[in-house]
Amino acid sequence: MINSLRGRVIALCVGLVLLTSLVSLVSSWWSANRFNDQKLLEDINVAENVFNQYLSAKESLLLTAAKVLTADFGFKQAVATQDADTISSVLNNHSRRINADLMMLINLSGELVSANTDFAHMPNEFTALMKQLLDNPEQSNFIVIEQTLYQVIILPVRAPRTVAYSLVGFEITDLVAEELKKLTTMDVSFIGEDDDVVETSLVDKPEDNAVLRHFENKSTQRIFGEKPVYRNRLVELPSVSGHKVSVLLSADLTRSYLEFEQLFFTIISLAAITVVIGVLASGILAKNLTTPLSKLTLLAQQFARGNYKAEFIGKKQSTEITTLVDAFNNMGNDIKERERQINFQASHDTLTGFLTRSAMLEIMESLLGQGTEYTLVAIDIRGLRHINDKLGPRIGDDCLREVAERISEYSEPLGGVNARIGGDEFLTLFPSGKAEQLKSGVMDLMAQLQVGYTIQGLNITLRFSAGVVHCTFEGVKPDDLMRRVLIAIDTASSKKKNVHYYQNGEDEEYLERLAIIDELKHALQADDGQLFMTYQPKLNLNTSKIDKVEALIRWQRKDGQWVSPELFIDLAEQSGVIVDLTAWVVKTVVTQVARWQEQGIIMQAAINVSAQDIAFPSFFSHLAKQLKENDVNGQLITIELTERDMIENEEQGIKALENLKSLGVKISLDDYGVGQTSLGRLKLLPIDELKLDKCFILQLEQSKQDQYIVESTINLGHQLGFSVVAEGVENKASLDFLKLMKCDYAQGYYLSRPLKSEQFLQWLEVYNEAS
Repeated sequence: MINSLRGRVIALCVGLVLLTSLVSLVSSWWSANRFNDQKLLEDINVAENVFNQYLSAKESLLLTAAKVLTADFGFKQAVATQDADTISSVLNNHSRRINADLMMLINLSGELVSANTDFAHMPNEFTALMKQLLDNPEQSNFIVIEQTLYQVIILPVRAPRTVAYSLVGFEITDLVAEELKKLTTMDVSFIGEDDDVVETSLVDKPEDNAVLRHFENKSTQRIFGEKPVYRNRLVELPSVSGHKVSVLLSADLTRSYLEFEQLFFTIISLAAITVVIGVLASGILAKNLTTPLSKLTLLAQQFARGNYKAEFIGKKQSTEITTLVDAFNNMGNDIKERERQINFQASHDTLTGFLTRSAMLEIMESLLGQGTEYTLVAIDIRGLRHINDKLGPRIGDDCLREVAERISEYSEPLGGVNARIGGDEFLTLFPSGKAEQLKSGVMDLMAQLQVGYTIQGLNITLRFSAGVVHCTFEGVKPDDLMRRVLIAIDTASSKKKNVHYYQNGEDEEYLERLAIIDELKHALQADDGQLFMTYQPKLNLNTSKIDKVEALIRWQRKDGQWVSPELFIDLAEQSGVIVDLTAWVVKTVVTQVARWQEQGIIMQAAINVSAQDIAFPSFFSHLAKQLKENDVNGQLITIELTERDMIENEEQGIKALENLKSLGVKISLDDYGVGQTSLGRLKLLPIDELKLDKCFILQLEQSKQDQYIVESTINLGHQLGFSVVAEGVENKASLDFLKLMKCDYAQGYYLSRPLKSEQFLQWLEVYNEAS
């Protein structure tokens, strides 16, 4: 639900309401706290001011009472004459008149002379007290006498000089604290810590007089946790040293907590009501929004199924939804047209309009079992790549269009279908019976195609090869027919024929070749002895020693059947397996040369490779690695490359050979004389050796022409700094001619056939003993 648009709209609206409520709550809490703090501070300040005014009023009253007393003539005369009864009477009368709780007369020595109440203290105990009070005359102070707190003021009695001191005071009791609480609306506590005196407005006074700790530590449990009950302010009062007196003003916070909690619950209730309203409103909004979208989804699903006629069914919508519906309808039309184009392009060649290979196979599948005989023709344009290279791809494309048009002109009247299955390969399929009725055949098609073409003002002649398969489609799969016609056209191309008709058995031969390639791959991976190297000795005609061999690969299947090297090497080159095969050969031969070195036999070995091998990036690194790992000098390895490979890949081959020579290996040009290497090319090739093809050596003793060719080639090779090797020496007469012509090396069956390593060593031992 939450992943749907409707759920998200509802979640968004509810989230916004909750966020707004949360912000309101936090804002209200912060504002309320700030307001309460400020109000509380103001209340405490007001309470402190009220308290100070109260003290000032009391102080004024005390001061007035003391001045009246000290100004009384009779009192001063009694003090001067030390009339104790008169003094006592005046103090008592005066105290009752002003409601003073304490009224004393103290002599200049600080001794109590008389008082309006009895004290258990000795008179001299007032000495220290009087000294501190006299430091602040006409200013009230708070003192503790017999565990009773008084606010007092002291004035001198002059007659006319100071003869004594009059002390007037009011007792500070719980009633005073309660009176102040009514004035300040706060609890008031007078605390004399040094004398353990406490007067407080608190109803339940702590037994241990720990009023300060009570007001500071008392807490209450609220919805946001435990909170302090009071906010306190401690004000020191004027008092004497060693008898510190303070007043504690305590504001009760319980009411503010209650007010805030009521505000909190009010906001929560309003938020809950708002959330309910938000859910209902957002649900309605989401429904109005998602209903047309759901219908558009159904419309899109219909489009996905290919039903582009589906329409949006619903009530009148907003402008945006109407625009979206129109866009969907336009999209459906566009997709329909694009799908038609894609389907056509998927099954047709964009250049010629012919069917593609896969589409052609589907057509052939539909014709299976109809009992009609068809002719399937594959047509290849020979040399089209050269036209693209020399005249440009536009000319090449125009040639393809013209060829396709002529194929269509031939096959369409017969009810045929056409396809382009490669860059320069076409396929046409037509009923054989109808072609015979019209006296038309494959030769007529080829004749039409070979007529000259005029392309962009140029007269161009194209050459073609064709493979033909006659088929009824009964019991044969289209893939098999396609493979057979391609086999036929490959045969035509390789044999330089215009037309080749598929013959029974060619398919099996093709499959056999595929099987050979597959077996070759497994043989390389397994390295189980099916593949092995043989070595044919090369006789040094200058020293009559055997110091070179040619490494030749052989393959004997597990069933004992031999596979021709020409066959599997050719298949390996066509399939790309040649790279792995050559890597195996290089590793095996270099390892064998290293083993011979360990046995004290220094023998150079020649390895046959193709241009495809040396052009492969890893060939150089692999050879270098094997030489290094086996500690073999590069001069003991000769790389033999055929003259045909050098011609076809001259520039690339020269660069690759120069890199190989940096390893110290020697380069031999194999099969020299049967290719097309010019003398100009010959001088550019970085080679060390010419290897005469055996066609010049087999009949050397009988053919003067062969003798002239061989002798001139040997002289040419020596003059260019090359050594010359003659292969195919089959008799002693040919060997003697080669010695007379000063050929460098000879090899052939007259000396020895290719041998495995163990057999070669045995043969070498016999040869060395005989020589």
